Amino acid sequence: MKKIIAGMLDGGAEFIKHEGELYCVHGGKVHKWPEFPQQVIDIIEDDFVKHPEAVKSLALWENLLPEEYTYRYILCRFGGIDDEPDINGEGKITHTEYFECGLRGKCRFEGKLCCSIKADFGVLTKMELEVLKYSSLSYKEIGDTLFISPETVSSHLQSLRSKTGLKNNAQLAVYAQQKGIVNG
Repeated sequence: MKKIIAGMLDGGAEFIKHEGELYCVHGGKVHKWPEFPQQVIDIIEDDFVKHPEAVKSLALWENLLPEEYTYRYILCRFGGIDDEPDINGEGKITHTEYFECGLRGKCRFEGKLCCSIKADFGVLTKMELEVLKYSSLSYKEIGDTLFISPETVSSHLQSLRSKTGLKNNAQLAVYAQQKGIVNG
């Protein structure tokens, strides 16, 4: 049995970039940007303002006009099709999607506007990014901050080293600074 895309039979939504155009599947229909349903735009814009790093990224994006903010937010965060609805039937947003936008590895907003970073040997997950943000702390301090066990922290750091090709946590801390994941 084939999986049904969010928005085809429920109140959810799935965003898809295809052949240079952005689409939204919602209410059993496919909508082309900028003709997205207002209720979908409202959910996205409510979510947008809850993510200060995304807001800052859009504000700093050269030559991006205010009327392009919502489009860019959707594209960077949800542009690919996957197994999770971008907005589920209850109106809850899922921020787990990786989308190969063509700017991966060279976008200065990677991991801030979008939800993942492409490293040399894999894509960093949202939780790996959170652990990376605190990589200069002890395993216990990271665990206490993120409400996870030190063993889980260790597992994430091992995965981060594997995906980045870096050898230790000191190198990860520098990497986090270089990618702008940590400020200061």
